[in-house]
Amino acid sequence: MPRRSGLTLIEILVVLILMGLVAVLVVPTLLPRHRDQSAINALLGSAREVAARRGEVVYVHVDPTGQWRMEAGADPSRGSLATGRVPPFLTASVTLMVSPLGSCAFDLRSAAAASAVALDPLTCEIRSP
Repeated sequence: MPRRSGLTLIEILVVLILMGLVAVLVVPTLLPRHRDQSAINALLGSAREVAARRGEVVYVHVDPTGQWRMEAGADPSRGSLATGRVPPFLTASVTLMVSPLGSCAFDLRSAAAASAVALDPLTCEIRSP
């Protein structure tokens, strides 16, 4: 029986699958990542997680000094879920509403801040503080 030189279809498929796995693991480390690591965007990211876990709207109030508090629901008498401080980025107080579906919007009382800040309502990222 004569011997044939070359590769079988199975061998080619195995090599292609292995190359695909290596590409999936290596390529993300080579590509530049564009993540905004600012404190306010991190705060809004955690507010999105809280709103999704609780299944209710979460309000984030940020004072001009950078002090913030996170409240769930429309009743402020229930107390704050969390408090903290971020670097100041506005000259007026602002309230952001974060829905359980992950979208964000400025509260009506924050109309002045809404015109000064670009907020992406789908990702809850502030683009130009």
